[in-house]
Amino acid sequence: MKLIKLCSLTIALFLFSSAGYAQFGNLSNKVKNTVVNKVKSKSEKTETVAGKDTQTGKATDTTTTAVDNKENNTINAKTMANDNNIAVNSKYFLYEDVKLIPGASFYFSDKPFGNSHEGAKTNFKSSGFIYGRLELKNQTIEEAFKLTPMGKNYYLILSFGVVNGTEGTYAQVNHNSVMLKAEDIKKTAFNFDVLPDPANASTGIGMNYEYGFDALHVSGGPMYQIIDQNKFPNDGDYTIQLQFYFRPVDGWGKGLPNSSDWPGVEGAFHFNFNSGDVAVIQKNFTAVHQAIKTTAFMLHAMPDYWPKTSRKLPDAALNPAALEAMIKAELNSSGDVLVKFAVANNSPNAGWIIQKNDLDIPTYQLLAENIYTIYKRDGKCFIGDVSIAKDYLGGGKYGAPYVRNVNVATSGYGTGIDCSAIK
Repeated sequence: MKLIKLCSLTIALFLFSSAGYAQFGNLSNKVKNTVVNKVKSKSEKTETVAGKDTQTGKATDTTTTAVDNKENNTINAKTMANDNNIAVNSKYFLYEDVKLIPGASFYFSDKPFGNSHEGAKTNFKSSGFIYGRLELKNQTIEEAFKLTPMGKNYYLILSFGVVNGTEGTYAQVNHNSVMLKAEDIKKTAFNFDVLPDPANASTGIGMNYEYGFDALHVSGGPMYQIIDQNKFPNDGDYTIQLQFYFRPVDGWGKGLPNSSDWPGVEGAFHFNFNSGDVAVIQKNFTAVHQAIKTTAFMLHAMPDYWPKTSRKLPDAALNPAALEAMIKAELNSSGDVLVKFAVANNSPNAGWIIQKNDLDIPTYQLLAENIYTIYKRDGKCFIGDVSIAKDYLGGGKYGAPYVRNVNVATSGYGTGIDCSAIK
């Protein structure tokens, strides 16, 4: 009899545990520092898969947490310490336990911000534009996020969540590394694009911080990436959640493994979506994607590599007047206008570098000198570098020098420079 009771008890416990798992299995995702969450934060989700990246934190003293049990799902609603007081459900981010930075606030507007968050609002329409501003208290962006560069580039990782009523989803993006300039990280505030007008787009976002931030891997207007029919199946009101975070490194230069140690900030705004705006949104996204390839790298001062004095080349065929005429003709052939050029002082005796084909036969030679140019295109100014070549004529002889091409410098699409900064 005791054996029968014991068996009955065992069966009952098994059935309860199975039902409990089915009913409450989602709960583990809401418990900080559980095995499930640690595995997620430890896995190397650094953008080889689009939109999956790494960074930061748990609720701070300036965060309030409300727990609402609905249909047996636990929801963590965190209201950020900013002026809009829109609740953020962290479960709709890729990493829900980032370490929120005390006093950090997001603000949003339909116009680019200036030196404050004046004009901030919380309600937007899909027919308009959206810009953001991050403000910190008593610390710089570099200090708050514990930033380290990748090469010469600094960045933050962004994550979106789209909420419709009581339902929401993490919105994966292809480009989720927000470019920061060296001067940005020393400030306590950062203005950035969310859904920008192509004419005002200025924030570059990398496809993956491991790929770097050149024009081949940069885009703009991060929210344009998430507007599709899967995330916005119906017209109406949505809440858009935004998260910035960063994965600091330890003393050995290795990224911290637990996302609860990654500094971050979260915020949200209301978004009224109308599918009638989709065609214009897609057109704007294409325009932003192209425009950002120059504006993201825009210079507002002459670059350090530009020589103070242009060096005179020893080849008489490349005297300043002849060189200017060659560069001007090459630029004019593509509709560009020469503003100025300069020969760097780095290699006074570099000479020429012979280029050969697969049969080891010379084809031409390139001048081993750095020659830079500034030119205008459609009223905008750009910096490039000039390749001077001589074609091989045979018998050990080469022809007259000519401009082989004007390479767009740095970005691959042309480094823009503020025309008023040219000296």
